[in-house]
Amino acid sequence: MATQSLAMRAVSRPAAGERYVPGMVVYTDTRGGMHVEMSDPSRVDAAISRLRSSGGVRTVERAQFRHALAVTPNDPYYKSFGAGAPYDESSTQPGQWDMHVIGLSTAWGTIEHGAPIAVIDTGVDVNHPDLKGKVTYARCFVTYPSTSPQTSGPYVTDRDGHGTNVAGIAAANTNNGFGFAGAGFSAALLAFRIFPSPPSGGCQPSSTSAQCETTDVDEVSAINDAVAHGAKVINLSLGADGPLSNCKDSVEENAVENAIAHGVVVVAAAGNETANHLDCPAAYPGVIAVGASALEGTGNSVTEGVAAYTNWVGSTGPGSGGAYLVAPGGDPSGDSDANNLHWIENIYSSTAASPGTCGADLSGQAGDCRILIAGTSQATPHVAGVVSLMLGLRPSLTPAQVAADLCASATNIGSSKQGCGRLNAAGAVARAGQ
Repeated sequence: MATQSLAMRAVSRPAAGERYVPGMVVYTDTRGGMHVEMSDPSRVDAAISRLRSSGGVRTVERAQFRHALAVTPNDPYYKSFGAGAPYDESSTQPGQWDMHVIGLSTAWGTIEHGAPIAVIDTGVDVNHPDLKGKVTYARCFVTYPSTSPQTSGPYVTDRDGHGTNVAGIAAANTNNGFGFAGAGFSAALLAFRIFPSPPSGGCQPSSTSAQCETTDVDEVSAINDAVAHGAKVINLSLGADGPLSNCKDSVEENAVENAIAHGVVVVAAAGNETANHLDCPAAYPGVIAVGASALEGTGNSVTEGVAAYTNWVGSTGPGSGGAYLVAPGGDPSGDSDANNLHWIENIYSSTAASPGTCGADLSGQAGDCRILIAGTSQATPHVAGVVSLMLGLRPSLTPAQVAADLCASATNIGSSKQGCGRLNAAGAVARAGQ
């Protein structure tokens, strides 16, 4: 049964375009018995010819992969607390409408083992139950301002909460019976802290405190280190206000270009300025830029559209092998908006200066820390997690091929600001497997 389970979950796949198990030949004898023979993959054809000419053999063929059609993890917020389809969440009942609307259950039915994701942000709460054991590498690059507690090394404690939230959306422990599901399911995380500790009360979007900003030097150090330590996807839920002519930074652009040249997919937030342009680094060639989609309307009568605050560009996006699309980011009318469907809910850091809701989750399990939040920062890790699944299924995909598959499979939600569409996890993973 264990062997069958592995095959059904499609833990690995052969090279691009193939659906055969490398080196495995299956044949039946004239009595109906099944036999398996392993061979050097380059000699499979010779093995098949030899077996077909043997006496007592009825059929001979290459062994093929199969996968489950859907996976419904047991994480309480993903399963919901009584709300039904299509969002498994309601205006008053929490859940993860964002994961349901992009078709992750079907994507997970094909592949649960995503490629490693680097989250370059405010750090990560490595002790959060939904991240425990997920972080395989951690590094801090904070050289400004000088009052920050650590300038290098493994200190990644998240004093803000933003990075923990992004990491949870990208790859929270999934199917662990606790808290939330993450888009990348079982993908490993590389955690980078490049922001200093925030001031008392935390960082607000309008803050101009140096404690709420990072530098290109620290960002680039983290990007280069992520590439050197095996990241296959880099999530950058950060930026400088565009357009490109205003925000272009050669040091930053060169690091992004180098990562892409090494086959690493770079996914970056479009920005939250309601502008017809992308922030940097989302605007650089080859990057997958992500705007925010949202559910709009009152009560449970909601429709899907593009968030009012998101930056956006035409369907071609940044070009040169990159893309622009939207993914769930939420769109509350204000901080007092009590409609769950207008927000993205996921984990938060227990060490944040301005913490979220910490304590027991709604299923009664202790240790949870979560928040309702919205922005292109939240949209971006949805895409990073799905890219992780695509590369877990087909590691040979180039960043340009990933971008093309994301766009070709995206869902049209009827907005001129959607780029090539809204992220469709099931469709993107299906294309990756072709």
